[in-house]
Amino acid sequence: MIRYAILLVISLILFLNGFFPLPHTNYSFPNQPPTHINSFNVTDQYRPHFTKTVLIVIDALRWDFVTAQLMPLAAGLMNSQGCLSKVSVESPTVTLPRIKALTTGSVPQYMDVVMNLASSEVLADSWLHSAKKKGLRIVFYGDNTWEKLFPNVFTRSEGTTSFFVWDFTEVDDNVTRNVNLELERSDWDVMILHYLGLDHIGHVLGPFHPKMTAKLKEMDDIIFRIQQTMANDTLILVTGDHGMRDAGGHGGTSSAEVTVPLIAIGHDCENASFQQTDIPANLAVLLGINIPVTSIGKLEKPFLHRLHLREYLYALRYNAQILLEKSSLCRGAFLNATDFHENYLKHQRAADGELAKRLYEECSDKITEELFLASSKQEMPLLFVALLSMFYLFLLLLKPSILKQSKLEFLLHLCLVCLQLFAAYQVLVYITGAILAGLALLKLRRLLRVTKFPRAVPDFSVLTCLVHPLTFISTSFIEEEHYFWIFVSVSFILGLILQRNGLLPVNNAKLLLLLAGLRFSMDLNSTVENSVQSQSNWANLLNYEESLVYFHAFFVSSLVLVLATLYFEQEKGGNFSSLLLSALTLCLIYLLKVSAHHNTWLGKAIWALIVLQKLFPSVSWTEIWILSSTLLIKPHNVVLIPLGVYSANQLSAVIKDCFSLTVASYLLSNCFYFLQGHRNSLASVDVSIGYTGLNDYYPFLVISQVLMHTYTFPVLFHLILFQKVFEQDFGAKFWNTILTIRTSVLFFTGLVMILFRHHLFIWSVFAPKLFIESVHTAFMFIELSCWYLNKCVKKVLCK
Repeated sequence: MIRYAILLVISLILFLNGFFPLPHTNYSFPNQPPTHINSFNVTDQYRPHFTKTVLIVIDALRWDFVTAQLMPLAAGLMNSQGCLSKVSVESPTVTLPRIKALTTGSVPQYMDVVMNLASSEVLADSWLHSAKKKGLRIVFYGDNTWEKLFPNVFTRSEGTTSFFVWDFTEVDDNVTRNVNLELERSDWDVMILHYLGLDHIGHVLGPFHPKMTAKLKEMDDIIFRIQQTMANDTLILVTGDHGMRDAGGHGGTSSAEVTVPLIAIGHDCENASFQQTDIPANLAVLLGINIPVTSIGKLEKPFLHRLHLREYLYALRYNAQILLEKSSLCRGAFLNATDFHENYLKHQRAADGELAKRLYEECSDKITEELFLASSKQEMPLLFVALLSMFYLFLLLLKPSILKQSKLEFLLHLCLVCLQLFAAYQVLVYITGAILAGLALLKLRRLLRVTKFPRAVPDFSVLTCLVHPLTFISTSFIEEEHYFWIFVSVSFILGLILQRNGLLPVNNAKLLLLLAGLRFSMDLNSTVENSVQSQSNWANLLNYEESLVYFHAFFVSSLVLVLATLYFEQEKGGNFSSLLLSALTLCLIYLLKVSAHHNTWLGKAIWALIVLQKLFPSVSWTEIWILSSTLLIKPHNVVLIPLGVYSANQLSAVIKDCFSLTVASYLLSNCFYFLQGHRNSLASVDVSIGYTGLNDYYPFLVISQVLMHTYTFPVLFHLILFQKVFEQDFGAKFWNTILTIRTSVLFFTGLVMILFRHHLFIWSVFAPKLFIESVHTAFMFIELSCWYLNKCVKKVLCK
């Protein structure tokens, strides 16, 4: 079985490598502003329009945060001497890709999500590099991601870590302290500030918490102070790198996450709407510096309203010239525009100028759109090889006793797939695809021979696993996948009650109680983003100040249920000491969760007590996981832990067949995964949980705690199921079922992604889904490896 898992993981890596290729486009062409339009000298038409520029990036600043109520001073300034533009941000909405878009004008790859955790990348070109070459002195304060991307660019800088999300004040006070010093100096030309406090509050408390209002007021005062201190020829730009969803956090594609403001103060402009990738080209024009060679953005006339038609035409031609180096889509129109441009400069006829402007703009629009689509181009041959490999595996797993893979076939399969990760020639990819297709057809032919038709209709759980991947054809079923799992889980339990195959009345009563628990759990967290229901769930209602008593009562009741669950789990061979230690641990968890401050020492003490529990021989890994999950999970979600254990135990009491029990556990684990509040969006990953017991950013510890919290229930159901499997020695059957399900999900997800790869909206929906399924597969592989090693050790000891 471990062979198939290895092949599945390698096939998945191959698919990810083809679908999310690392950026490999290195543009190397001169990007100097043109000195002539045909024979006409135009060296005097490109100049800086400001002596100083201040760019303020407020992390996670949503579009609807910039109002007269929340930011009255900034709103007044932009209305009297500036403008407010609506900027569209592409997924993924995390900091590193957005900084790259803001500075280079290119569309970052989705793999930048991974790089965002510990970036060491250095950008080759950006408007900052152009400013540095022009002799402008740049100072920076804020998120240290900028210092990693732009080493040796800043005259002065001081970075702060962006990952310790419990820091609401100090991380911004450090920036403001330096701002006050810089406002007294004059030896700088560009000042960049990146404030993180707003984003941190959103991660921990959400966008509607009172602290959010106070933080926006703080940002408002800073913007006003900078404007009042600087001279009139200073450009002040305020924007967000990305937005924030209504439930807090970011990383997805909801409207609140992909729409941010761009406030311009001290600049004669008009309100507009454009892409974030357009900002570098427009800013370069205002500063009179080179447009980055990486830019695919277009110029926006409302934002450049202060430019005379002569200057705007020059800027249009310069930007179109940069774009034409990457595509020859409309070179003829560009040449025609150049002729009209020259005639306008010679004869000053407005009609010629307007015609040249229209042709330049149309050409730029076409190239920008083409480059935007090409930015997510995939390696199709690699994708097909990966899918053929998965399909071949799927056939082998359907009938492992009949379609058993020989060692020679395994080695051939492994070599063929691994070869593609390093293949430099397309012909090798096609040969590999042909061989895998041939092997798959041979297995399929044999499978059809031994399978008798018609056969009995498969049971509900098996049918669900077959139908589920087919729902990926609709993006709505991916965005709202939680509804699917809730529906099938409830239907499955109802089916167990109604079939009456020897079930005792007491079992029916227990299953009915389980249904009631699931119905209550559906209202714990929001199931619809950007809706009334997103504000009326238990998670929000219990956090209101007037509901404080109910919150404590609910939390304490949940902890009591967890203690009762631990008692029943320890019933066989349990002891009073371990139960007492568990009770102490739960009491400390209560104190930690209700504390108004981030208590790192208490968090460390709780982790120590949990580890100490394992010294008792009677304490299983399931109980350790229950305590760990109770520590990490949100207080209102703690009740899901005893409900999940109860669900798993009821399934094992009613279902005796290993295959059916495994599939049923898979259904319920997915249901509880979504009931916890997770969605097929990176925004639903709660980063703040990673800092439990920590007062700084330690990548391994933070990521480990975040993953433990995210996959609380899939792991919990697996651990409980392991006990039943090991008791009956059904390990091979169990893993065969799990691998079959995981292979089918990955195969159909990949197939639909390829079919709809050109649709950007669908791509942005499938990309996080594939990421999430990949992490699921990684967890499965780790669990299988541990089981396999345990089995090998037992064999060695027996000998």
